[in-house]
Amino acid sequence: MIVIPNMVMIGGNSRHAGKTTLACSIISKLSVNAAVIGLKVSSVRPGESGMHGNHIAEDFSGYSITEETDRLSEKDTCSMLRAGAAPVFYIRAGEEFIEMAVARFLSRYNPGQPIVCESRSLRRFVKPGLFLMMMRMPAFGTGKDVAQYLVVADSVLHYSDDQSDIDRCAERISFADGIFYQVKSSN
Repeated sequence: MIVIPNMVMIGGNSRHAGKTTLACSIISKLSVNAAVIGLKVSSVRPGESGMHGNHIAEDFSGYSITEETDRLSEKDTCSMLRAGAAPVFYIRAGEEFIEMAVARFLSRYNPGQPIVCESRSLRRFVKPGLFLMMMRMPAFGTGKDVAQYLVVADSVLHYSDDQSDIDRCAERISFADGIFYQVKSSN
C-alpha cells in the first residue's frame, strides 16, 4: 500500500454523487494559500473505456497519465482546473496497472504539495491523508457495492444535491505540514 499523507481522496457510490463538486470546493479553499494538484484516477475494466470521459491518451499500454489543460470542457478534470488546481492530471489504468501508474505519477509530479484526488478504486492501493466517501441518496443509476470503502472512510457524506452539505464538509478539511486532516464539527 502506498501512503500519501498529502492527498485527500474522494470516492462515491455512483455517478453524480458530488465527488467532483466536493473536490472543487476543497481545491477552491486550499488554492488561495497553496498550489494544489488535482488528480482523477479511473480504473478501466474491459468494455468500460467509454465511461471515463473523452481523455485522449497517445500511448495506452496499461495506463496513461494526461495533464489537463482545457478549462472549457465539462470533464471533471477541467472543473478542477477552473477551481484553482494547477496542475491537474488524469490517470487511466487497467486494474493491474494502477499501483504502477500512481508510483510513476508520484515520482514525477508530487513535490509534497496538497493533492485533491477523485477516485474510489485507488483506495485499494493508496492510503491517503483523508478518504471521504460521497453517498448519493438515492444512487444515480446503478449504485456500486461500496461496503469495503465505507469501512476505511474517514468521513461519509450523504448527498442529495444540497450544495451547503458539500461546503460544510470542505470547510472542515485542512492541510498543514504536508498532511490532510479533518476538523471535527462543533455540532
